[in-house]
Amino acid sequence: MCASRTTNQHADRTRPRQQGRRPGRPRGRPPGGDAAVRDALLATARGLFLSRGFASVTIRQIAAAAGSSPATIHYHFGDKLGLYRAMLQAAIAPVVEALHGVGETTHATEVRLVDVIGIYSRMLAQNPWVPALIVQEVLSEGGPFREQFIEQFAGQLAPLLVAAVKREQAAGTVRGDVEPRLAALSAISLTVFPFLALPVAGRVLGLSVEEEAVRRLAAHTTRVLMEGIGAPGGSS
Repeated sequence: MCASRTTNQHADRTRPRQQGRRPGRPRGRPPGGDAAVRDALLATARGLFLSRGFASVTIRQIAAAAGSSPATIHYHFGDKLGLYRAMLQAAIAPVVEALHGVGETTHATEVRLVDVIGIYSRMLAQNPWVPALIVQEVLSEGGPFREQFIEQFAGQLAPLLVAAVKREQAAGTVRGDVEPRLAALSAISLTVFPFLALPVAGRVLGLSVEEEAVRRLAAHTTRVLMEGIGAPGGSS
């Protein structure tokens, strides 16, 4: 008995130890690396949220549609709310960064209205799901993501727009009697609505999200806005 126990203990000491896997890291991850898995989950969740609504979609359904597992979603995003937050950040964070970048290339964050409208229009063209998701999950009664949207995007974009209006008032390109906050609201409305109406406007008015079409749309939006708030003889 003692000899057998000694032999077993010796075998335990000499047997190679298996390296422990990273805590919380799901087994059997799909090929392509973390970035590819994360992107696939975001794309799948986006489609399901738009077609069924956030409340009706479960983590398990997202995982099954993406050919993944609930553990993988929890590993990358924590929960369903974290998945939505990551979707919004992936689309909108580059807009805020680009606007700050525009400011850094000029003087003291001097972002112009034409810059804001152009950058925002390109983001919406590249992510046409954003306006629809905002209507469903932010603007609707009891929208579950209103606070997250205000914190992560609206609360950052609005001050940039208001500051841009005030700077252009000081430069003489926007009338002094214009209320900057209302001008910012008009800029957002004019920029977002064409993309919100895209499913209809695309068919009846030929609205396109092709690069050149978006450039023309942004220029038109800027002109319409400045016709309303621009100072006589000013230019933006």
